Amino acid sequence: MEGIEDELNNFTKAVFIISLSLTYCYYISSRIAKGKLRLLSVLPVISIFVIFPLMSFSSFYLQCNSALCIVWLANFKLVLFAFGKDDNISINPSIPLLDFILVIVFPIKIKESRPTSNSTSSRKCAFKLLDFAYALLWSISVHLRVLYKQHVPSMNPIVVHILYFSRIFFGLQIEFASFAALSKLLTGKELEPQFKNPLLPTSLGNFWSKRWNLMFSKSLKSAIHEPTRSLFTPILGRRLAIHPAILATFVVSGLMHEVMSFYVGRTWPTWELTWFFIIHGLYVTIEVEIKKKASKCGWKLHPIISTPLTVGFVMSTAIWLAYAEPIHCLADVREIEEYVALVDYVKHRLRNAPN
Repeated sequence: MEGIEDELNNFTKAVFIISLSLTYCYYISSRIAKGKLRLLSVLPVISIFVIFPLMSFSSFYLQCNSALCIVWLANFKLVLFAFGKDDNISINPSIPLLDFILVIVFPIKIKESRPTSNSTSSRKCAFKLLDFAYALLWSISVHLRVLYKQHVPSMNPIVVHILYFSRIFFGLQIEFASFAALSKLLTGKELEPQFKNPLLPTSLGNFWSKRWNLMFSKSLKSAIHEPTRSLFTPILGRRLAIHPAILATFVVSGLMHEVMSFYVGRTWPTWELTWFFIIHGLYVTIEVEIKKKASKCGWKLHPIISTPLTVGFVMSTAIWLAYAEPIHCLADVREIEEYVALVDYVKHRLRNAPN
């Protein structure tokens, strides 16, 4: 119980430091012209954010989320802010300080205000039902992992990887939906979707760019893909320049996942995560060329075939490579232990609450 109380205190301090740092960016850095000088002004904040998970938390959940949202997402957005490449965090009289902080820290993007239609309302209801289903599936996968550990002395590595895959797949969507709900409550503004039916991709490129973790995809596109494509366009031409841009994007994504793994496990990378993203990047570049040639012939693979192939490829490569490193450093064990400890803590507080 004391450990959880300490982490809650650390979390409160972290919120204060992050808010103070981004308030400085809002009032001071934004007054500096876009470009290298503004980047220099935000470098101290980026430096603080880089060491943040190492200094602040011992909890797996807080280490993982601070690495994901602060070290990766917030720092990428601060670089984009320095060069004026992200309209959602451009400083102008219409963006309040709270919106600026939330958009940088959380995987959210404020939607341009449009009138709400009946179809939009029905989609929101469907999304809520989907979130509930994902929460139920995540809870089932957690309990299966607990029961499996309790009743099976020697756990099959494949089963462990599959259960970890399901917890990450469903848990990340629920977690991001919680961030979005909190942001919407605080700002009162509509947000763009963070995921779009990731179980229904028509291709690997469709999965990564249109369905899975869209906020990170957009930040990678603005920070890595577009500059790389512009760099190679004079050499290869606009059409072929897309290939080094895709590869660079996937390599950077892999390296950032390695960084996250380091923050959580405090061990040097074994590079399985990077190879997972390199393989996917190579397949997406091949897919782009095949699609171009197929479209000229009027040929298109039906979703009833392409969707299971894509989902199967993502799942099998993730189980093989993406989750080997986190499981090796016992991230999955720490996750379950903290979940159980948190449930016990909440039960204890409810039992001892004054009537």
